[in-house]
Amino acid sequence: MPVLTATRAAPARDPRAGAAPVAFTGSWPAVGAWGAGLVVAGLGAGAIAGPNGSGPSRAVGFLVFSLGLAWLAWGTAALSRGRIPAPRAVAGGAVTGMLLLAALLVLSPAHTSVFAVGTAMGLLLAVALCTAGALRRPHDERPARAMSVWGLVLAAAVLSVVVTPALTASRDAVLLREDGTVPVVTHDGH
Repeated sequence: MPVLTATRAAPARDPRAGAAPVAFTGSWPAVGAWGAGLVVAGLGAGAIAGPNGSGPSRAVGFLVFSLGLAWLAWGTAALSRGRIPAPRAVAGGAVTGMLLLAALLVLSPAHTSVFAVGTAMGLLLAVALCTAGALRRPHDERPARAMSVWGLVLAAAVLSVVVTPALTASRDAVLLREDGTVPVVTHDGH
């Protein structure tokens, strides 16, 4: 007696559509990774180039800066693929990033912004939690929902409201003078 088995066929795709559409749930972690990458890279660059940096703080700053670039690359890969790549590595990268940021804050407390470190840690935690949520969902063979341009603009706008003050605080902490003031940078002659 022959046994019949049913197989689930992959959904048909429109050949004119080109690449698979980006999922909304995959876009927010990607944009969050960009924000975290910018703040983390800014903190690392401040530790490297800061006028009062010590050898250990510059070494940790280099690692932090490199991790920031890695988050920017991961966000780009996630958005271009329309899915979350290497979800388990994201959790490890987030924990590593938080530990390195804490080390930077301990090594150079006067010239590392607590606000920027907190913002970066919050963004890293949010990206890790979104990625963990993607791991818990069963593999779905349905095509990803397309994210509208307005959804991406909204994600970028929300993120810019969070990232811009953190980058400013990071710069101000690096430029902090011994008397507790920050020099005013003017653009005379430009």
